[in-house]
Amino acid sequence: MNRLLCLVLLHFTACGQSPQPAAPVQPASSARMVADRQAYYPRLIQLAHGPEKGSLLLSFDTDGFGGALYHSTDGGNSWRLRSEMADTTKPGHCCSGLWEVPQNLGDTEAGTLFWTTSVGKGRDPRTPTAMNMFISTDVGKTWTLFSTPVRGNVGLWEAEFIVDPQGRLVMYYSTEEHRAEGFNQLLAHKISGDGGKTWGPEVRDVAVPDLPNKKMRPGMAIVRRLSNGRYVMTYEICGLGCDTYLRFSENGTDWGNPADWGTLVESTAGHRFSHAPTVTLLPDGRLAVIGQMLYNRDGSLAKENGTVYFVGDGTGPWTEHPAPVPVPEASDNPCPNYSSQLLPLSNGTLLEVALKPVVGGCRPFVAAGPLPK
Repeated sequence: MNRLLCLVLLHFTACGQSPQPAAPVQPASSARMVADRQAYYPRLIQLAHGPEKGSLLLSFDTDGFGGALYHSTDGGNSWRLRSEMADTTKPGHCCSGLWEVPQNLGDTEAGTLFWTTSVGKGRDPRTPTAMNMFISTDVGKTWTLFSTPVRGNVGLWEAEFIVDPQGRLVMYYSTEEHRAEGFNQLLAHKISGDGGKTWGPEVRDVAVPDLPNKKMRPGMAIVRRLSNGRYVMTYEICGLGCDTYLRFSENGTDWGNPADWGTLVESTAGHRFSHAPTVTLLPDGRLAVIGQMLYNRDGSLAKENGTVYFVGDGTGPWTEHPAPVPVPEASDNPCPNYSSQLLPLSNGTLLEVALKPVVGGCRPFVAAGPLPK
């Protein structure tokens, strides 16, 4: 490009670069506090079975010893405590997940709820750890220990479930149990053919070897089944930053070469999410991805930090849209905007639950915005 033409275009765009899309206009937030109590690691679902079909359940970790479950019958406008949940098998508690069984799986009926938590998470010194699965057959009012899919001695985190095309239950998780092999943390799964009572061997999904001066940590997998029957997984890879990546699978159990990092999730504005990403399937088949922090390509914090989510199909461009619960104070700690949840509702809105710091601790906030165009 010649200098004169460059100067003419300089008013509109940097010379030699494509025009950058305008930042999404952030509306005034209508976020409401769900409960005035300590909250970490939220999980939001809409019930698809039983007499309470269509209502919402929100779980979150509380004080390191258990979790709480809240219920909404008005699309998230108001919430009531449904149950307190605790795992007393071992000291320490973290990273619990909530999931509704979508179909009958052996004796495990559709509509059964799973609440799966990491326990025994002592670090100094490291203590034996496990992932315990609790079930509820009364829509979360009471809970019973069902199985322990995986045990270890270092660290096990972040359970996630799907049903594969063969009707088998698949549980994904992050494991620190392979450090002696040069993997500080990796993503793996196990399969159950009897609805979660017993589990098969561990299979690695994303395993990036440690570098000489960096411990590599793929983690926080979220998996969704797409309208075309394929599966998508989002996850973070920490070590050289903590960017968000994505990959696809035909069957939910074969994700390709585990050493492959996957596809970086980056918006048309040149932004990347860092830490705790989640993905949601929108009614039109597109994906909505959100993460804790937003960075520019050069590693600097973006001015839109904590206020946007991305929309795309996973193979083309990602566009930015205003988050219903803006958290501009998002930073690298377990509270602000950590593992935020997006859920499309039948009324044409997108509901978000996000954590925000307040005087006295960390609280869950909720708000709805329009579905992205």
